[in-house]
Amino acid sequence: MGKKVNITLTVQASGLYGMSSPTQAQVDSHCTIADDNYGSSPNGTLEDFQSNVYNENDVKWLGATSDSGFTVAITSIVSKSGSIFDSGTLNGSGGRSGNVEGKVKKGTPNKQIDTYTINFSVYDNGNNPKPFSIDPKLQSNP
Repeated sequence: MGKKVNITLTVQASGLYGMSSPTQAQVDSHCTIADDNYGSSPNGTLEDFQSNVYNENDVKWLGATSDSGFTVAITSIVSKSGSIFDSGTLNGSGGRSGNVEGKVKKGTPNKQIDTYTINFSVYDNGNNPKPFSIDPKLQSNP
């Protein structure tokens, strides 16, 4: 019944990249998150954005920006509350356009919430990455 879910982090890369030591609120204000499975945030915050994912199905995180000369790479996904994956940390494929993919483990309890961190880097034209992170949620489904 489940399906693969793609989660896309879109970053206002030029604005975020230009900040020195931004606060988490500033990072969050330069990011939006969406998925292809009706994910949403009841109050509009990134911390409460929840994606519904399915046992034994893949989840893929992708980075995006519309800012010319910048790219966004997802570097890792780190579970903060009991991973619904086989590993608490999923590492990205590397490089300027890196993505992360993982499979929800079999037997994950229905409706289990997993708070996690998306670690990502913003690259400029000079290939100089700056790291950032946000903390949304996943909910498992059968």
